[in-house]
Order: sequence, then C-alpha cells, then structure tokens
Amino acid sequence: MLRSTAKHVPALVGLLFLYSGVHKLLYPGQATAALLSLEVNRWLATYAIVSVTIVELYLGVILLLKIDLKYGLVFSMGVMFLFSLFLWYLTTIAHPPSCGCMGLTAVFKSNRHNALLGLFRNCVILWLLKLAYDYYSEKDLASVRPQQGAAS
Repeated sequence: MLRSTAKHVPALVGLLFLYSGVHKLLYPGQATAALLSLEVNRWLATYAIVSVTIVELYLGVILLLKIDLKYGLVFSMGVMFLFSLFLWYLTTIAHPPSCGCMGLTAVFKSNRHNALLGLFRNCVILWLLKLAYDYYSEKDLASVRPQQGAAS
C-alpha cells in the first residue's frame, strides 16, 4: 500500500505546487498582504512572493514530469520545511495574519487555527515526500546492483 502511494507522490505534490503557483500568479495580493502585515517592506514582500511563485511552478513541473526526480523531491522537502517554519511562526503570534496559502485560508475563523491546519498538512506532505524519496532511492539502487554471476 505504501509503495503504491509513494509512486504517485511526486505527481500529487507537483500538482499541489502548480496549483499554488498559479493561484499566486492570479492572486498575489493575499500572500503579499500576509508578509506586509508582518511589517516586511513592500519591495521584499513582492520579491519573496515572486520568488516563491517561480519555485512552486518549477517544482510542480519537474515533479509532474519526473525530471531529475530525486533532486526535485529533496528540493521540495526543503521548500515545504521552510513553508512549515513560516506557518509555525504564525502560530506563535498573538494575532497572526492569514498565511496566504493557496487560497485555503478561511477553513477556520481563527488565522492561528488555519496556520495550525497548514502546519499539519505540510507535515503530512513532508512525510509523503520522504516516503517517495525512499521509494525512488531503492529503485535506483536496485537498477545498479550487480547481477549474480557478473564479474566484479
């Protein structure tokens, strides 16, 4: 069951990144407003959102098309970890802003609860990415193992 799930994780996470990147392309204001409410200057907030959008679109494409998959999985884990740190930070603020996450910011009335849900979601995604990385690493190792009776 886990092996078949791990096989499909890159495509699922790739679609998630593409959705998030396209959402930020069409509606950058929500994510920018989240950074501005944390007193980040406008130039830096805009630069951060443009950078994150590019990274999400890039990761979405390489994961969906399985281009250099192990690199894409590791890079995705790093990005998801950074997103998780941001959500964790939001949970520590007395009155946090909306996180600006994929347009999914109104599940609860409290932005803190929305950030906690996002943090939980990101932890699940991180676990799935690790599962997929292990699956594809084992597959790579199996393809380079010498055949029995082959000269060493």
